[in-house]
Formats: sequence, structure tokens, C-alpha cells
Amino acid sequence: MNAPATPAAVAVPALNRAFVYAGLARFAGERLGAPSAVFESLAGDGELYSLLAQAPGDWLGACRELALRAPQMPGPCGRILHDFRLQLHEWFAFALAGEAEASHLINLALAELQAPADETRPSLHLLAELSQALFALPLPPLSWPNHPLVRAQLARIAGDDALPLASLHVSPRLWALCCGDRQVWRELRLLASDPAIALPAQLEQTLPAIAASLRQGAAPLIVVRGARAAGLALAARLAVGAGLHAVECDAGEWNSRPLLAAACRYAGWLPVLPLALGPGESFSPAATALGLTPIVIVVGVDGTVEVADALEIVIPSLTLDERRRAWQQALGPDTAPALAECAQLDGATIAALAGRIRRAAAGDDAPPDLGHLRQVRLGFAAERLRLLAQPLAREVGADALVLPPATEQQFAQLICRCRRRERLWTGLGPSLATPTAGVRALFAGESGSGKTLAACRLASQLGAPLYRVDLAAVMNKYVGETEKNLGRLLDEAAALDVVLLIDEADALFGRRSEGKETGERYANMMTNFLLTRIESHPGIVVLTTNARNRLDAAFTRRFDAIIEFPLPGVDERYRLWRSHLGARSPSDDDCRLLASYSDLPGGHIRNAVLHAAALSETAPGQPVELVLLVAALASEYHKLGRTPPPQLAQLAARGNGG
Repeated sequence: MNAPATPAAVAVPALNRAFVYAGLARFAGERLGAPSAVFESLAGDGELYSLLAQAPGDWLGACRELALRAPQMPGPCGRILHDFRLQLHEWFAFALAGEAEASHLINLALAELQAPADETRPSLHLLAELSQALFALPLPPLSWPNHPLVRAQLARIAGDDALPLASLHVSPRLWALCCGDRQVWRELRLLASDPAIALPAQLEQTLPAIAASLRQGAAPLIVVRGARAAGLALAARLAVGAGLHAVECDAGEWNSRPLLAAACRYAGWLPVLPLALGPGESFSPAATALGLTPIVIVVGVDGTVEVADALEIVIPSLTLDERRRAWQQALGPDTAPALAECAQLDGATIAALAGRIRRAAAGDDAPPDLGHLRQVRLGFAAERLRLLAQPLAREVGADALVLPPATEQQFAQLICRCRRRERLWTGLGPSLATPTAGVRALFAGESGSGKTLAACRLASQLGAPLYRVDLAAVMNKYVGETEKNLGRLLDEAAALDVVLLIDEADALFGRRSEGKETGERYANMMTNFLLTRIESHPGIVVLTTNARNRLDAAFTRRFDAIIEFPLPGVDERYRLWRSHLGARSPSDDDCRLLASYSDLPGGHIRNAVLHAAALSETAPGQPVELVLLVAALASEYHKLGRTPPPQLAQLAARGNGG
């Protein structure tokens, strides 16, 4: 007899099929008087005995050899045998149910053995008979409902008849995996690990130890708190260190399909579940998955993962030097340092933006600069922000924003504060050891005084996208939904480091009452949450209000800057008229008269210019008729329910040549 082959020398799928073929052929030979040609085909030339180097027909010798090989069996099937400590007759039952999904010969054989039932999957009664006849071991139908394979969802019992008539099913996808198919299942998405994605140095140092814990099974669940993109990148890096492949899965899908946990364990996949939890919300992964495979859950600031002994990792922000190195690695050593200074982005976002910046710069035949960064940031990952906010893509230059000198100085100081927000506390005292890098500004003033335009100018100066918060989408009548929406919005804004604009902030941050009614208490709790959440936000938030006195006084100290936008004086109105009209401006004297005779803010001046330009018959580049400008200005007064100044009529007569 030849020397036995080593376990690795025999392909496990071929061994499984040969095991089932030989067992069914032997059973049919003993139980059926004249087995059909189907069973002759199953017997074949004794493949099982050939694979195991046993004498043809030596079933007992083959079983002894299989029992010796089982503990060393490689691949998914070997891990299943090891995990569930399957004995030979249980291995046969599992393999038979699996091969029923793959082999037409098995289907024909099962239909003949179970005639007249015409069942092409093994019934529990047949499995009991096979176990007794082939292995002299009992495997009664009543042993299956609580069998470890069934509890772990690797097999299931199907059928509404009495239990002996029910059949044992193995998922075709699971059996394909056992047979060597490594295609990622449709519920999962492979996460490629990119070593070029920068992670904070203090986190990089801990990765080998965490990956070792995953590999050894000492970290069954890891909770990663941080931006979604950075969390997924970290999970992919951990998977590589643990010898696994990271796959992303929807959390709801994961809990509703327990078989996914088994697939991840036996395919060598590390499941990564990204969550968007709100304040007070929690998530519990399916109990059947815990312990079967390690799991990584990526969450934001809010919410709880209800698993004892979970390892929690908080992803810190990249330092300025780390971001600079990340940009240089992505775009080349000559990359402008300002790219790192203008946006507090994580390594995954930098890597994703770099490709877009290269394409934009190549189209302009110019080196990458801040303009390209702002250009690509406007549309990057905006789909999640757009659920609760709308982008304002307007680029506002220095001449477009007209402010009184004192207000202009305050605005310049705000820009300086935003630019230095990351390193502001360097060298300061211990009380500022852990400040937030966020900036919160309040713009107060009447409608049309330039608050939104100033926010656009701020974003333009910082090279950052600006998003106006949709209060109708954020506010919700159901308890807890408003907080959840705002938390999700701030998490996304922090990840992309965008500037948020919240108009009519008094609707969200109104005065707290002293009432004892349930609705009033809830309103106070919501205001407290909003105050705390925005105060800890690491990004830039601009709030506007037409009535500052309606804001809660406790929120005043939480603002880093409060800028009052007064109604423009004569000089500011003159500059506004010239700025809005541009090349189509009438004479300098006319503009000064328009500024002197009207006291409306910039928003109404803008409306008047647009209305007059729409009615003008002059060619583009030629001055808009003064009479049209006066008429449009008078219309703005009527909108407000006010009587236009009498000097406007004189100015209109002058425009008509009177």
C-alpha cells in the first residue's frame, strides 16, 4: 500500500465530494436490492479510496483515515470541523447537505433513496439511517433542532411536516465558500487597505498590538469612534495586520442575516459595520455573531454599542505636521504647506481628495493650489451633508463685502482666529490643555445687512465649502430626532471640515423657560444638548439672527465672536451701489445721490439693481438707466410698507432729463 498522503496534498472539496459519493454508494448497495446506474456513477472508480491511499472498497479503513485527517483539515471546512468538534457521521451529514446544492448526481440519488417523496435534499430520517448504517452511530431527528450547526445558522431545518420528514439545508453560498469560492458576498463590500492613508502617529504605534489581539481572538469586538472614512481606513489596516480582509456591511443587514458572521469567519473576512447613532441611541450586534468572528464597529461621537468588554478606539485628529506630510506624499514634495493649514482633514479624506486635485490641476496645467482644493471639496462626499444642509458655492472677493470699518476689523479678526484655531493654544497655560479647535461665530443684524454674504466671504478666505443648515430638515416633532439630526450633521461637517451656516439661530437656540410642563422641559433639554454639542464641535459654525435678544443668554459666552451687522451708512451704501452695478454703474454723482437719499441695507440694494438691470434697454457694459434704478428702489420701499423718500422723485426727474 502506498504511503498516506498528507492532508494538504488532497483538495478538501474533492475529498468532501468523494466522501459523500462513496458513502451513498455503499448505503445503496446495502439497502437497495438493485441500485440504479446513479449509484454506480457515485461509486465510480473508488475515488475516495484513491485519495486516501486505501484499498478499494475499504470503507472502515477510509473512515479511520478521515478521522485522523479531520483535526488537520485546512480551509473553511477544516475550521468548521474544528469549531464544532464534528464527529465523522456529523461531517458526512453536513457535507451531504452541502453537496446536495452542488451535485446533480447527489440530487438524483437522494430522490431515489427517499422515493416516493421526490426530495432532493437529505431528510433527517435519511440522515439517521445513513449514520447508523455507515458509522454505527445514532443521529436521531430530534438531535438536529439544537445541534450546534443549526444554532450557528450553518445549517437549517426546512419543512412543515413531522421532524423526520424535514430536510437539512446548507446555504449554497456557504458551501461554495467551503469549496474554495472567495468572492465577497453581495451584502458585503471589500475594503482595500491603502498604506498611503495617513493615520495619527500615536494611533499607528498601537496598531500592531491591536491586530495581534484580533488574530489571537482576544478582541472580539472593536468600537472605532471617529469620521467614517478614517474609521473604515483604520479597520482595513487592522485587517491586514491580522491576516484578514476587511468587508463593510450594513448593520441592519448584519443582524438580520446571521449566516454572514459564519461567512466572515470561514472566509477570513473582518466585518466592519459603520453606524450613524444619535444621542441616546444604542446598537447591539446579533448575539449569534459574537464570538464567532471579530467585529469592528465604526461610530461617531454619539451613541453606545451595547457589548461588554468591547475595545474602544478614538481616532485623534492628524497634527498639522502629519497633514503636511500626508499632502506631500499624495501630491509630491513641492505641495504648498497651505493645503495642510486650511483644512483639518483626516488621512482618508486627504488621499481621496488628492486624486481629484491632481486631475483639476492637470486640466489647468498648473501646480495644485488652494483653489483646486476648494474646487474639489465643494462636491466631495456631499451626499450625506445634503440631507440636512445645502451647499453655498459662491466665491466672494474682498470688494463684494462692504462693511463699516469697525465691523470689517471684527470680521478680519474672526478670519485670523479661524486660520489659527488649530495651534491657538500652543504655549498657553494648563487650563487650556485640551481646548476644542472649533470656532463659533454669531452674526447679528437686520435682514439684508450682509450676514450670509459675510459667511460666504469667510468660507472663500478659508478655502472651505459652506453649507447652509436646513432647519426644516433638522427640526423634528418626535422626541430625540432633532438632536439626532444635528449630531449627524455635525459629525459629517467635522469629517469634511466644512463651514456650517445656521440661519435664524434663535429657532434652535431660543431662550429656555422655567415652565414645568413636559414640552417645556423637553425644549430646555434639547437646548442644553445643542449648546453642548456645538461647543465641542471641532469645525467652524456661523449662526445668524435678526433678533439677538431672542437667543439664550447662556449661549453668548460660547461664541468666539459676535459681530453686529449694522445698517449701512452713506459711505457703505455708496460702495454697495458701485459694487453691485460694476461696469453698468451710472455716474459717480448719481451713485452718491442714490446712497444719500435711501437708507436701505445691501440686500434691498441688490434687489433694486437686479430689477433695474432686467428692465434696462442699454447694451451690456453700458450704465443702467437712473430712472429704472430709482423706480426699483421705490419698489423695495413699498415691499417694506414704507414711503420712499421724496428726494427719489427728484432724482428720477433728473434721470428723465427734467
